[in-house]
Amino acid sequence: MGILPHPMQYRAIGIVEGKYQPLENTLTKGVIIISDNQIFDSVLLGKTISAVKNHIDLNQVQNWVVYPHRIPETNQLHFQITGVYFPQNIDDVLPKNYFSIRGEVIYYSKKEQKVIVKICKNKTLSNKRVEFFKLELEGKIPDNSLKHFYSFSATVEDTKIIIKHYIDLGLIAVNF
Repeated sequence: MGILPHPMQYRAIGIVEGKYQPLENTLTKGVIIISDNQIFDSVLLGKTISAVKNHIDLNQVQNWVVYPHRIPETNQLHFQITGVYFPQNIDDVLPKNYFSIRGEVIYYSKKEQKVIVKICKNKTLSNKRVEFFKLELEGKIPDNSLKHFYSFSATVEDTKIIIKHYIDLGLIAVNF
């Protein structure tokens, strides 16, 4: 039996099905074209570079493991590719273009069906300052959700991350 993650562990990770096309003269920057022909700017991270160079056929559709981000200047969804997902059996198959997002709800508009989630990056001993980014989701959650920690299951549709299911894991502790 594996170790279960802490229920309030921040994360924003997904698996998108599509083809990665590098830009001319560079493997590390490119686009992912997902199954419904949506195009997302993307970059390859770390050890994924050598895996793509040596083991991945870029002419084939792959299940890319990605970190989603929004580019502030354009508000476009951007993916950082951290790996390729190969399901071990049929029970491991996730919904198409699936994302698991956990973080603090810092904004909610019922009218716009807009949720902004604060995702904290892991702290290290050398960096005691907490770094975070914000991720915009679309969907409905309860009105009294600000400062609550949520776990979202979501999918990408029309360049938006759409909430499919959520769990309110409780109010974030406030430091005084």
